[in-house]
Amino acid sequence: MKRNLRFWTRYTWEGMPAVLIVLAILLVLSAIGASRLELTALAATAPAYLLLAAGLTIVMLNYGTQVVYIPLLISMGETRRNIFLGYHFHRILIIAVAVGISALIWALVPGEISRLGLSNIPSILAILVAASSLGSIMGTIYFKWKWVATVLLVVVFGTFGGVGGFSVAGGGEDVAQLVEKAAQFLAEFPWWLALVAVVALGADAAFQWLLLRKQEVRL
Repeated sequence: MKRNLRFWTRYTWEGMPAVLIVLAILLVLSAIGASRLELTALAATAPAYLLLAAGLTIVMLNYGTQVVYIPLLISMGETRRNIFLGYHFHRILIIAVAVGISALIWALVPGEISRLGLSNIPSILAILVAASSLGSIMGTIYFKWKWVATVLLVVVFGTFGGVGGFSVAGGGEDVAQLVEKAAQFLAEFPWWLALVAVVALGADAAFQWLLLRKQEVRL
């Protein structure tokens, strides 16, 4: 089990550069043409970009993990129980890192956006858990219905791209307003988001365990 956890910890660490690359792109696009005032607001909204980048990367990594790495681990003789536990450990770790860094930045940068961000940590956790489960479910579906998984993947990435493009198009001040409105919206629906996260995680865990029990080694 220790070897299994080391593998998933290293796998999570190797996935972090993807998060940083997406985050850097969003920050650079937002900073272009921004005034000093807007750059100050951008510092408070940077965690929102980090969480967006983490959500996108989580979907991408989980999809690839189900399709590539889990069959590889089975072929190497790893038990299905250890794969199941290690995989969920990986998801918890990457979400904890993203939320922890965002909370630290918000704690250090004063302002209304930071206050709203800290107060919405439970909602943010629910969204990331749901996003992670969605990516995993798409990876599971891929084994049975490849075209359905492909369509879902395009829709999800298109949605992320649309949100990111809309956010950076308006500049730092508009982004700050958008993040503040989103935070206020999330603050009103924490239990609804928690229910979505629990249902998505439960469906993901059930689908994955059923797949692991029947999955064969593919050389």
